[in-house]
Amino acid sequence: MADKNVAIVTGAGSGIGAAIARKLAGEGYLVVGADVAWPANGGDASAPSFARKMCNVRSSEEIRALFADCMKTHGRVDVLVNSAGVSGRWQIASISDQDWNRVMEINLFGTFACMREASNIMIAQKRGRIINIASNRGLHGLKNGSPYAASKGAVLALTKTGALEFGPHNIGVFALLPGSTDTPLLRGTRTDADVAAIKGLNPPEHVADAVMPLLSPDAIAYNGACISIARREA
Repeated sequence: MADKNVAIVTGAGSGIGAAIARKLAGEGYLVVGADVAWPANGGDASAPSFARKMCNVRSSEEIRALFADCMKTHGRVDVLVNSAGVSGRWQIASISDQDWNRVMEINLFGTFACMREASNIMIAQKRGRIINIASNRGLHGLKNGSPYAASKGAVLALTKTGALEFGPHNIGVFALLPGSTDTPLLRGTRTDADVAAIKGLNPPEHVADAVMPLLSPDAIAYNGACISIARREA
């Protein structure tokens, strides 16, 4: 069994997930980063090292294999960060079933399925933390982005429910709600001019910093909290 705390981070190949994986590794965690694809160079070579695993969060089988491999290697899972996500631009009147289902399966089902695997491990351990990366769009909606907003709103409800079910086992479940964050996901749905016009665009490291206080023992007092990430001022 690993002496260090062990964290699984989905969506760790880029953006917020990559920043969180680097932050946790830098803080001494053994990190298992999971993504459906990884950069050709394996990520930022200057970042602290963490294990990189392939996992499509639309697949229950791949998620089970990810957690089973982590348990076989490290014997524990102390932290789960659900950061895998996609977005896009479609109007409600014209979005296809395929596009709707893809976003919901990655953003919502993937989060649920990872929580399901983690909860069984953490209940047996009698401890753990689950951090879901939601969005303020889950509260306020997103024009031409209905599946993204709907999935993130559902993640908030899932977070609250997880806290109620897992809290008696000393498992904290929280959601972070970033605003506009400079990630490939955001840039993939906007022009360079649109991105340049965003006021208070946060770096993904700002979201990663918000994870750490939730891992302290005292944070269990705020179980179920869904926390907006304030804009980082220059």
